[in-house]
Amino acid sequence: MNLGTLIACATCGYALTEHHDADQVVYRHPVSETDRHRPVPVPADLVGDVYDRCHICSAARPVWVYRTAELEAHGIGGSREVIQTYNTRWHVCLRCAHHIEADNPDALTAASAAVMGWQPTDPRHALLAMVHRAIIYAREGRTLLTTTTWPPATIQLGMVPKIRDRLTGLLRGPADLPEPLRAPATRNALAENLDRAPLYWIDHEFTELINEVTPDQPPAPVTERLTPTPSGLVAWPQPLGQRRQVAAASWTPQPGGWHVLCYRSIGGDVPEDLMPSLRHDIGWLIPIHTEHLTTGTVVDGTHPLGPLITTWLLMNQQMAEAATATVPKPVRRAYQRQQRPAPDVRVVRIKPPAARPAESAAAGVDRSRTRPEYRYWVSGHERNQAYGPGRRLRKKISIEPFLKGPEDKPIKLSTTVRVLGTRQPPGAEDLK
Repeated sequence: MNLGTLIACATCGYALTEHHDADQVVYRHPVSETDRHRPVPVPADLVGDVYDRCHICSAARPVWVYRTAELEAHGIGGSREVIQTYNTRWHVCLRCAHHIEADNPDALTAASAAVMGWQPTDPRHALLAMVHRAIIYAREGRTLLTTTTWPPATIQLGMVPKIRDRLTGLLRGPADLPEPLRAPATRNALAENLDRAPLYWIDHEFTELINEVTPDQPPAPVTERLTPTPSGLVAWPQPLGQRRQVAAASWTPQPGGWHVLCYRSIGGDVPEDLMPSLRHDIGWLIPIHTEHLTTGTVVDGTHPLGPLITTWLLMNQQMAEAATATVPKPVRRAYQRQQRPAPDVRVVRIKPPAARPAESAAAGVDRSRTRPEYRYWVSGHERNQAYGPGRRLRKKISIEPFLKGPEDKPIKLSTTVRVLGTRQPPGAEDLK
């Protein structure tokens, strides 16, 4: 299930609010439906210019959805009475959320009025103040908004244990998450597993390779043989995918398969004064895709899990090596104080070719036979494997997709060629 799809009105281009009524989802215009057309909900990708801003200040990207009872404002005076009915879902940015959580309606109104250019003597300023007080004192909770596109944060090796801990804090915290991650039992089970899961950080060169070869990855059945460990969390320094959103992924074993989550990173352009509350309340990762991946499910490079499956395929092919990172003393001591074992962090990088052409020639290797000029994807298939006495018996085994060709040759893609193991950052094994 994709949690990161923004829904907008095809008529006016406004991002719509989502309301759940039993098993039905109803979409409404932000703030109020008064004097508006009926919403025409479509994925925002189909709308040319989408208006997706905080419903309070209209200036920043929203990150929280606050729930309130239905609010009404009555305008008395003039030729007729005016009644304005407001929405029950408020998309709120980080700064406005900070004022709400501090129970500070004056700051909320001042920020909003400043954007609108309304002076305190303006009657609209007084109306804003009343609405903002109602939002703060009648709020019924908030849900993390997963549809906002954020400039990504760079994930460094030394950040991975803290990122994992903030993610488990979000799962165990009071803020709601979208369905199907809202159930406390589901969230607690994911957090418990993540507490013990190995952590993988993919180095920059391997990340670039994964991003380039994923679109061409052939269909691959996902089995226990493919996953590097029964559970885990993998993070890439830069996001992957066709829209470059996936910054991390986790997998948790379940009966018949795994619960897999993909995340985008957040915090690339957040003002410094809001960064502490962002990291405390949310962390670095926001879930954007969740699904139960049944054993044997076939996934290709166009699937939302494509970057993760491609990573597993290349690791399973032993194209990459996973080195245990040295956890620094402050991290170890923090875990000891919490009576937790030190985090298991592994750096994944491309293995350099076993032998370069010049080295092989110097060693007297016969290169008279024609060798492929590139490495390339080979689709998954079955093969008759010889076994038994004299290897006379045969059994069918499944072969996952793999990159074929000499280790010292570049990888042939649809538009580019990549050479493996050409650079490796020094000290990549250390958490700093």
